[in-house]
Amino acid sequence: MSAANRRPAVHCLTNPVTMQDTANILLAAGGSAIMAQEPAEAAEITAICQATLLNTGVPDKEKFEACILAGQKAMELGHPIVLDPVGAGASAFRRDGLAKLLSQVQVSIIRCNQEEARALLGLKSITSGGVESSVTLSVSEQETLAQNLALAYRCTTLVSGNTDAVSDGEHVVLLTEGDSRISRLTGGGCMLSALCALLCAEGLPAFDAAQTAGRLWRESAAEAGRRTDCEQGGMGTFHQYLFDAAEKFFNPCVKTFTP
Repeated sequence: MSAANRRPAVHCLTNPVTMQDTANILLAAGGSAIMAQEPAEAAEITAICQATLLNTGVPDKEKFEACILAGQKAMELGHPIVLDPVGAGASAFRRDGLAKLLSQVQVSIIRCNQEEARALLGLKSITSGGVESSVTLSVSEQETLAQNLALAYRCTTLVSGNTDAVSDGEHVVLLTEGDSRISRLTGGGCMLSALCALLCAEGLPAFDAAQTAGRLWRESAAEAGRRTDCEQGGMGTFHQYLFDAAEKFFNPCVKTFTP
């Protein structure tokens, strides 16, 4: 692909558990991924991409260092940054690492579940339920949570749950529909965070990118569910059709990048 006609690239410092699906969903959606995790090259790789995803799943000291270096380079270049604070309240190490990261990097979007949002706001005690959300909030409570998180970190937030809430601190958009089987896929949230970054790379403002990615991801899940049911398939079938649906729904939103 020529330099003047290439896919928008996201630098994904991402969760190794879901790295392959994250890369493949970006390709299906019309983008591309570079996944440099080494601190020594984090800033350099960020410079050749159009957006940066900081996913702190399976963290270690070098991962947090690389995230900070990549984030600071993205800030310098004016590139959008999406944070997925996986398991934010699961350990003191994660909380301390995220606190340091957020003190040095101004993110554009935080995409997380309800429990991770509460952990970032300091509303959880010493431990949480890990990477899967065990918090169940009413819709109005989730609206407030998303709004407070956006105000606290001066960014857009997408807080996932049975209903997703997107906020910029002033406005709140609720996203419904979808298919509950998406929550049974490891990495469903990681992929959504990557898609938020992709739409930011395409040039959408953070609030528009988050709500568009969230809506299209739910539409993709709904279509995958319908096709799976028609074939009386299981989760493997759903996974396959989810990628097909994401290609269908996201590609019209993603144009080739012209440097």
